[in-house]
Amino acid sequence: MKSTATRPQMLNRYALLILCLALPAAGCGVSKAKYMGMTQDRDALALKNSGLQASLDSVNTVNATLASHAKETEATAEQLANQLKEQQAQTAEVHATYESMMGRLQGELKSGQVEVQQLRDGISVNLAQDILFKSGSADLDKTGRELLLKVADEFKASKYQVVVTGHTDDQKIGPALASRYPTNWELGGARAARIVRLFEESGLEKGRLAAVSFADSRPREANTTPDGRAKNRRIEIRLRPTEPVTTAGN
Repeated sequence: MKSTATRPQMLNRYALLILCLALPAAGCGVSKAKYMGMTQDRDALALKNSGLQASLDSVNTVNATLASHAKETEATAEQLANQLKEQQAQTAEVHATYESMMGRLQGELKSGQVEVQQLRDGISVNLAQDILFKSGSADLDKTGRELLLKVADEFKASKYQVVVTGHTDDQKIGPALASRYPTNWELGGARAARIVRLFEESGLEKGRLAAVSFADSRPREANTTPDGRAKNRRIEIRLRPTEPVTTAGN
């Protein structure tokens, strides 16, 4: 088919075609510059984002550490509260035993033969050995046995440790007893052990009991007078708020 377009129309078409071809070429140059700018912006944003992520990770680590410390602090506070509660219960129990013992041993306390003290870590009962044993002997007499059974009855309500300590004066063991008790260590230990055996026989648990000898190493008075030596010959019984140590087979 023969074209019906006029010459001016044809020229306009060629101009339009040339313009269309030129525009993409010009457009490609602008797009590349923008693309490079956008790439740089993207890289800058990525770097900034990386820094922000690092900061966020650091904050999360600090928060986790603080949360861990908070849990540890809470656990420690709870442990201390439980320990305080346990100590208060121990103090109340020891005080109740002390009050009961003071009431039951009124006669002996008035005579000065027995001393009962409530200490920071338990109860101390001091008994003159002269009311428990004859001189140079580890055999309990009737009066001493009855007195010690009263003490044992007071300790039965408790679960704490009972330590019996034998003290002597500084006088040497006489020849008649030296074969049995070579020194005051053996005599003090034998007397403490005899009381421990009596306590066990009365019903106190064996694991709660301990016998110790201090001989004449811890005098209360000077050993230069008969009265001082008499005060140094004594039995001390301590009730200590300590759970007894159990071993295999007990």
